[in-house]
Amino acid sequence: MVEQKLLSPGETYLLTKEILSINVWFPNNQQKWAIETGRRNLAIFLLPVGRILNFTIVKSKIHVLIQFHNKEVLEKVPRECKDQVYVLTSDEQDKYVAGELAPIAKEGSKTYLGDNLNIALRKRFANFLQSFTIQYNQHYGRKDRLSARYTGIFHLETDEAIRKVLTEVQNTPLIFDDKRDLENCNTNCYNIEDREVQRVISYQKIIDLFGGNLRTFQEAVKAVRMQLKVLQSDYKYLRKIAPGNYLRTG
Repeated sequence: MVEQKLLSPGETYLLTKEILSINVWFPNNQQKWAIETGRRNLAIFLLPVGRILNFTIVKSKIHVLIQFHNKEVLEKVPRECKDQVYVLTSDEQDKYVAGELAPIAKEGSKTYLGDNLNIALRKRFANFLQSFTIQYNQHYGRKDRLSARYTGIFHLETDEAIRKVLTEVQNTPLIFDDKRDLENCNTNCYNIEDREVQRVISYQKIIDLFGGNLRTFQEAVKAVRMQLKVLQSDYKYLRKIAPGNYLRTG
């Protein structure tokens, strides 16, 4: 996995954002609200440009694992979300990419045709975060930004790398002291049989990555969890390690 600044069509990335230490993000009942709001915003800002493979919110990190569409598809996406005819769901992704759905851009609206797609994709992620912050501030009566300006961008070049990060990021809540059973942890794609999760998470792509078997994915997640328990019972030391490097302790 390579950290970089550029985003390219057709490639898969882990996008990470560090939450400022001055903020107490998503304590107690706020986490459920944050998860549900985050999913809605992902559908608005990021589903038109790619498949979401994982989405996790914890106390001081947000992770989005996304596979961007190819150039030909991205050039048909409207620049402004208000110019979208409808909001895509994960089960519409393949049909949209194959041209079997009507274009999501309203007639006459500006698309990304001819634009710098790296800038366009970064802006989409920035808009997702900005919208989320505005909604959070309004809902809880606060001001100022939530996250640091730096965005971590990790390029996943192989299916093996994607599988590895999928299972590692899946355990992020555990690393941040959320020690609930995975079956009860609704921050990410472990429960991709849930319809609300399926509206955002591209569950078919995940299943395909693990040989067409959902149980294989879930067992791989549990295997990483067991490794974490063997390495150290206190997970705090893992918090500052970059995403994708949770198991590299040397």
